[in-house]
Amino acid sequence: MARSPVNIEDLDVERLGDQELHAMLSRIQGALHGRFSTRTEEFRELAREMGFVVTLTKLGREPVRRGPRTAQKDDRRRGVSAKYRNPDNPEETWAGRGRKPKWVEDRLSRGTPLEELLINRSAAQEQNETRPEPEHSS
Repeated sequence: MARSPVNIEDLDVERLGDQELHAMLSRIQGALHGRFSTRTEEFRELAREMGFVVTLTKLGREPVRRGPRTAQKDDRRRGVSAKYRNPDNPEETWAGRGRKPKWVEDRLSRGTPLEELLINRSAAQEQNETRPEPEHSS
């Protein structure tokens, strides 16, 4: 049976040296860790018997991700190609989705048709000319 000290309140830690305090702290942490591990394993065994799995996360820490999710890893979608280009600044492009950029809004407000901003305008015009007009049924 483990021998217990006289009384914990009677222990004069102020008289102990630094090495003795560190040694005592290490022993205390070891004892607490041992008790925690034993109790945790007992709880996990009980949970397994009931059909559960117990996982522990230290407070204040995010759980570690084990890699990308399969949906992210196998994602074959590509970025959307630019459809419109700013003639004043060729670096500025727009795919034609979502909110119009300011440069498109500015051009439209000055009366420039959106078709004039198309990147491959000549090919788009040829497509429009060869495409039959949609029939409207009333």
